Amino acid sequence: MAGPPPRDFDSYLAAQAHNLSEVRQLPEFMLVEAVMRLYDRSFARRARDPNVRFLQLFIVCHGALLSAASTIGRALPGDTIAITRRAIEAASLAAAVKADPANYDRWLDAEKRLQRWEERNQGHRPKGQPGREIVYPAATDKLRSHLGTLSDAGVHLTPEFISTQRWRLEPIEGTLGGFLRIIYFETEQRELERALMLLASIHLEILDVFVSVFDGVFHRDAEWMRQRSDIGRYGMPLAERFKAEAESSDAAEDV
Repeated sequence: MAGPPPRDFDSYLAAQAHNLSEVRQLPEFMLVEAVMRLYDRSFARRARDPNVRFLQLFIVCHGALLSAASTIGRALPGDTIAITRRAIEAASLAAAVKADPANYDRWLDAEKRLQRWEERNQGHRPKGQPGREIVYPAATDKLRSHLGTLSDAGVHLTPEFISTQRWRLEPIEGTLGGFLRIIYFETEQRELERALMLLASIHLEILDVFVSVFDGVFHRDAEWMRQRSDIGRYGMPLAERFKAEAESSDAAEDV
């Protein structure tokens, strides 16, 4: 999927462009683009004068999808995890504020945030996480279940993240030694496909959460519902393939 390791910034950018042209041909990328079109339809069907806070949070999610898709397309899936996690937080906050406007003040928590900055300026480690008093509705439970996994997988420098780094040992002619070559890009197509599938599924869950945030207007639009149904039909065989491969791999390990 990726070319040779970059020698300089120009070759790094050229390799990204090459990767994107290749990855965009994958069925999984086409699935993500279908989710992008559903976002476009959602923008078209929102209320003429929506709550600015909700619209701002919706745009955060849309921007996160565009950024993550283009970054995975450049064979850098690890760089998308933090922004995807932030999109989950944005959608969850929108649902929480819709359920109880007081949750917005709990999220702001200006006093605690100011205190944390003062502690940093004094060289102390901040204590007390702002926003912990937010009450999230049950409708966000499935979406928020991804938060911990994403944090461990790539938001922080964890062993799980390091395990995704690609490398190979190249022999040095005439010696017993070798040269450790670090590969900047994800070279396994299945990993890129998996990242795209996860991205698409999370953003479908985000859109489902925004249905109630925008008072059900999406579900009252026949075209929105048709596109949502088409995505499900297109994505199901792709998801089943991943499920079958995972079960086959587990069976092989048990032998």
